[in-house]
Amino acid sequence: MSSIADKALSVIMVFAPTIGYFDQYRIIYKNKSSLGFNSVTCAILCFANILRLFFWLGKRFDTTLLFQSIAMLLAMLILLEIVIRYKPKDVAFTPLIRHNSIDSSSSSSSDEDHHHASQAMQRVELKWFQRSFWSWDNYLDYINCLLLFTSVIAILYIFLHKFNVFIEILGFLSLGLESTLPLPQLLTNFKHRTTKGFSLLILASWFIGDGFKAFYFFYNHSPIQFVVCALIQLTFDTVIVIQFIVFSPLVKKWLGIKGQIVLEDQDDLSC
Repeated sequence: MSSIADKALSVIMVFAPTIGYFDQYRIIYKNKSSLGFNSVTCAILCFANILRLFFWLGKRFDTTLLFQSIAMLLAMLILLEIVIRYKPKDVAFTPLIRHNSIDSSSSSSSDEDHHHASQAMQRVELKWFQRSFWSWDNYLDYINCLLLFTSVIAILYIFLHKFNVFIEILGFLSLGLESTLPLPQLLTNFKHRTTKGFSLLILASWFIGDGFKAFYFFYNHSPIQFVVCALIQLTFDTVIVIQFIVFSPLVKKWLGIKGQIVLEDQDDLSC
């Protein structure tokens, strides 16, 4: 009976974390738009699980966690494809380029206009720099990025795998990166003093899933990196739960908190 329970627990650990993201796939496919979902979520989970695979090679912990990493990595690759396929156009970037061309054409008439044109050019370059990583239009670019990252880690592993410190660093990098997953949403909620637009179902899956992971890691005496990661994520989840309560319309009215929703950047409002 105990063996059946352990197997059931392992199956849940492997596939349960991916369910919410397949629901996100369904939503994007239904709406024909990935607006509102931040592809950085895929980046965090892809890089974290690639690192975890190499961590497993150096420190053979529970194979359930290995299969969980493989399942999550495949789920993120599938989700990323539809996110890019239905990626919304960035309309906020084009006016900056037009503004730059207008200022440049009138720069000869005055030094002040030339100064404004230079500022506009700097804004364009900054925006391009921000979009240069993990903001491409072709799915193949993301795959190439992940392959390059994997190759670099593989080369380092070949030369450094005999050093225990290197293996432990891989574990802390992997789990530390994954533990930041709820942080962007937490900061967004705090900035705008509202949780409007964020799915309560996703929060529930995060909170329950991270709580279950923490229990599982303790139960199976997993490496300390997994335990610390689970506790950090659970802490972030708890703060978001508190935000849902504090920033609810009724409580905000009692506390006199005003919402500050500013649609400056769609990615900033995404989860």
